Amino acid sequence: MTRRDRVFVDANELFPFRVMDLVLSLAEDLLLDFMWSDELLAEWEQVIVREGKRTPEAARSVSAAIRRFFVTTRIDPLTYQDRVGSVPGRDPADRVHTAACAFGGATVLLTRNERDFPRDFLAEHGVEVSSADAYLTGLLRRHPAAFLDVVRRLAAEKRRPHMTPCDIADGLGTAGATRLSAALRRRLGCS
Repeated sequence: MTRRDRVFVDANELFPFRVMDLVLSLAEDLLLDFMWSDELLAEWEQVIVREGKRTPEAARSVSAAIRRFFVTTRIDPLTYQDRVGSVPGRDPADRVHTAACAFGGATVLLTRNERDFPRDFLAEHGVEVSSADAYLTGLLRRHPAAFLDVVRRLAAEKRRPHMTPCDIADGLGTAGATRLSAALRRRLGCS
């Protein structure tokens, strides 16, 4: 297999949780490396609790699992903290994420806010900016059998409620990944 993409996912793509769940499952099955920073997880926890989608305890539990299972893909703040001031951009949190990507070894940044991330600056540092929908649809095209295996495994693990692979595809569409949802539904033979 070719070298895996090292994917940093902006908090706005980790909410709703369905996209995050899929990205983490793809990382578990070694289709990509899930890159993360402490600031990213803190922002995600804050947003998901504020939106009423998780309790503070549940959000901390998810972050703790990421810290435990993806320890080798944590971007050490020492690689980027002192460079944040040199990063272009208006939003302070986005500048921190940009610095983490540019100086922490990410190759892909997934965000719904593509205009708020300095595409040229990131490209100079080997980082492609994309939406999760576009990137994951491309990953499905490049690795269809492995990707579908991940979706099937993810569905089999769901207990409350039970889910089918087609349910996973539908949920991704509801979460905003409409192209991915349609491509998965075709490949899975969903009616």
